[in-house]
Amino acid sequence: MRPLLSVALAVLVAAAADARPTFVDVTEQVGLSGGREAAWADYDDDGWADVFIGGTLFHNVEGERFEQVTEGLPPIPPSRGTWGDCDLDGDLDLFYFGGSFGLLINEGDGTFTDAIGGLPRIPVVQSLGASWVDINVDGWPDLYVGGYEEWEKAVYVDAILINMGGNRFRLAWESSEEGKRSARGVTAADFDEDGDSDIYVSNYRLQPNYLWLVTGEIPPREVALERGAAGNPKSEIDYTGGIRYAVSGHTIGSAWGDLDDDGHIDLFVGNFSHPPDYQDRPQFLRNEGPPDWTFEDMSEGAGLQWQESFASPALADYDNDGDLDLYFSTVYGGDHSVLYRNDGDWRFSDVTEEAGISAEKTYQAAWADFDRDGDLDLLTGGRLYRNDTQGGHWLRVRPTPMWSVGTVARIRLGDRVITRQICASTGQGNQNEPVMHFGLGEHDGRVEVQITWPRGMTQTVSAQADTEIFVQP
Repeated sequence: MRPLLSVALAVLVAAAADARPTFVDVTEQVGLSGGREAAWADYDDDGWADVFIGGTLFHNVEGERFEQVTEGLPPIPPSRGTWGDCDLDGDLDLFYFGGSFGLLINEGDGTFTDAIGGLPRIPVVQSLGASWVDINVDGWPDLYVGGYEEWEKAVYVDAILINMGGNRFRLAWESSEEGKRSARGVTAADFDEDGDSDIYVSNYRLQPNYLWLVTGEIPPREVALERGAAGNPKSEIDYTGGIRYAVSGHTIGSAWGDLDDDGHIDLFVGNFSHPPDYQDRPQFLRNEGPPDWTFEDMSEGAGLQWQESFASPALADYDNDGDLDLYFSTVYGGDHSVLYRNDGDWRFSDVTEEAGISAEKTYQAAWADFDRDGDLDLLTGGRLYRNDTQGGHWLRVRPTPMWSVGTVARIRLGDRVITRQICASTGQGNQNEPVMHFGLGEHDGRVEVQITWPRGMTQTVSAQADTEIFVQP
């Protein structure tokens, strides 16, 4: 990796970090609806983030309202979705998943073609998580599809679908009988900085999680235990379908992001947990970087208060102070989804009440700047919360769709290396807007942005604060 170019900057002042969050519920005002998992993306390339919610596509009309898309869109069953440019033609296509699967090819004129005939038989019976990721490292985005379970009856396989050069895929791998796990969220990022994204699978039922190290081999090598990301394995138990594993956590969804501004992508593991303390609690895992690329558990003292039904996490710098904050949903009545401000040094403060966010019993958690005002808005619990925080300066880096998934960008501000990446999924079945949003705090001048494209290509561009830039190799 090339050395990052420094940008002269005084230390970010505390006032930016302490800006009080204010979110306003604009759901009815903008005409949005639906509380299932959400995937943001500007599918028609007009500059405004659209959103797919539970099988319904909403078009963003210049940040003022959303209109349900009906024309030019094949019928879609209730489902979750993930956006990626599978045919590399410069616009985002949609893979939807759940109890059924489908692929919609974006024609670039606001319409979609049903390409389900290009999908092989998918052995996954029920999927709660899937992600685009170039698994065989040939430049074409493939699909990792997680398989869940039927309680006390069956655990379903995961599957890898390899892109055959556009809108046709082949089944390249499915889990072995002994390797099956009750997968929920699937998310991918290049945590080891080798130019390709690695896959993290959040497994439920006290099962260890999977971290698949992508090198081009099918299947990738599973390294979660040796890298410190499997959970905290204890004694082994038998489970439905004859599988056996070491007791760990009930992980519903996880999220990648550089939480300490050291330039390495860390991991938040979103564990649901019943009261017994042998069940893993949510984990903040610090990426220790080279040469071993292992994770250190930073959860103790982080300030995350226990709730039983934690579910789907999503990371974003909502106050533009330069570090990633955490939104974490819950799914039991009486538990409350929470917004945690990152105070630095792996310390987080609960700011949910003052933020004005009130959400219960939801797996929906995804961020986007839907109104293009320079701060990130939150979709959760069927409500769209507009961010009116008086925070710091910002920069949005938007890669061309054909190169977006897996792209990483870094900005050096003083002794901090602020890192953002494009993930095709986060938490359980959600997707943040595929734009790299940087909070810059008090810095209002130019910055140097180092971009690492998939497969390791790098470039550096200069940009002015408080703007959005479009980049391509």
